[in-house]
Formats: sequence, C-alpha cells, structure tokens
Amino acid sequence: MDFKRGYKIKPKSIKSTGEVIFTDGTNEVFANEIVCRGYGYEYDKNLGVCYAFRYSKDAQKQNQHQSISIKGANNEAQSGTENSIISGTKNKTLGDVQNSLVIGSNNLIQNNIDNAFVTGTFGSALNQGEFVIGAGQLDNKTFGAQQMSIVQFIGQTTNDTLTSLSIQNDGESYIEIQNNSILGFETHIIGLCTGGDDGTAGQYMYYKLVGACKINNGFDTTFTQSISTIANGSLPLEVTPSFASVTDNFITLKVTGLANVNINWYASMHSYTNKTINTF
Repeated sequence: MDFKRGYKIKPKSIKSTGEVIFTDGTNEVFANEIVCRGYGYEYDKNLGVCYAFRYSKDAQKQNQHQSISIKGANNEAQSGTENSIISGTKNKTLGDVQNSLVIGSNNLIQNNIDNAFVTGTFGSALNQGEFVIGAGQLDNKTFGAQQMSIVQFIGQTTNDTLTSLSIQNDGESYIEIQNNSILGFETHIIGLCTGGDDGTAGQYMYYKLVGACKINNGFDTTFTQSISTIANGSLPLEVTPSFASVTDNFITLKVTGLANVNINWYASMHSYTNKTINTF
C-alpha cells in the first residue's frame, strides 16, 4: 500500500489477531487514532491498538493452527477461515472457509466454501473450488449479481443410468443458482473409457455444451442449450450430457454412460451471471 497523502507512515501487515502493523518505510511503528482511522481501520483507545478486524481471544486459542494473511483496508475474515489470503479493500470471507484467495474490492466467499478464488469487484464464490471475476454492481447492489466464474465437475459411470456429476466429485456439491437471473454457460466435457466388461480403454468423446438457464423468482428453471462434438474418440455414447435441476436452488451437469462400461467424466463450466432486483 502507498503512503496516503499527508501521512508519513503506512500499513505494512495485519496479524491474525487483526492488529495492523505500520511502517515508516524502514521501521515498524505504531499508529495513533488519526492515522489508524485515516487508513480506514478501527482504533481501540483503551489498548492503543489499530485493528483491521476483531478476532476474539477464545477463537484465537481454539484456532491456533490457522494461517490467514490479510492486507488492505476494511477486509474481514470471519471465524473458521483458515489457510487463506485476503488482499485489497472491503473483502470478506464468511465462516468455515479454507484454502481460499480473495483479491480486489467488495468481494465475498460464502460460508463453508473451500478452495475458491475471487477477484474483481462485487464477486461472490457460491460453489466449492470456484474461480470468480466480479464485474461490479448494477441495480441490486449485491455480491455476485454480475460475474463470470469457472467450476469443474468429475464423476464416473459404469452403467447407462442418468448420473449427476458433482463438484470435485464429492457426491453432494452442485451449482447454486440465483433467482431473477440468467445464467449463461459454456462447458467442455470429456468422457474417457477406462475399461469394463464391454468397454475399450482409451475410447473417448469430447463435447462442448452451450446455453442459458432462466431462473425466476421462485427458482423455477428454464433451459435452452445445445451440444456439439469437438472430437469423436469412438466411445459409442447414446445420450449426450445436459444441465438440469437437481434439488431446490441447485443445478448440475447430468451424463448417461453405457452398460458394463467404465467411464471417467470431466467437465469445466464457464458461467456468466446477470441478476436483477426485478422479479420475473
């Protein structure tokens, strides 16, 4: 961070306790209340300490294994955030976030989301392992209303039953959708045969699935999508993948394999969200 006009010291780092360490460019120094508040932080007059955020002593004792790096003004890591980096201004991780990175301004990682990366402004990570670029804000002034993101799915099939692929193959994580929005998507999908009684290892199919999902105020979904074959590696699939609803507020990529054929599935979904405060 650069020196603010009129100040001879500037923030250098933020401890896991939330205390802001200042520097004059060479040495570490303490900030008074005027300087602390001038950089957008909170000043504790009783302790004479400048804080970027408050972290309770009880939580600190319970989470001594945590490693959090916070740089910039008005960033916040709520209790349960571990092994994560927050850099910029007015960014926040909600509780129980691990192994994540937030860079930019006014970005957010939702509760219980791990391995995420959010940048830009007013972006929001809603899904496990998600990469998000926030585009800013329009009429609703909420996080994640206009943004681009990347989410990856993997899974396996050994029969011809319709199967929902999950994020990071955990069997329970699917794409969280937002109401009163349009979710555009471009997804690259590879099915690779690894064997089975009737399978030939090395056969594959590579698809590209594009389309959009209209989500109304009640989270009802309407899909418009089309699929094309990028490369035909002789895997004789009879049903092509498509997106569909799984449970309330969630959708995912659904695939159908072949009887007695083992197939490893991988998909990378690039999504584009445009949400409004107007209901439809």
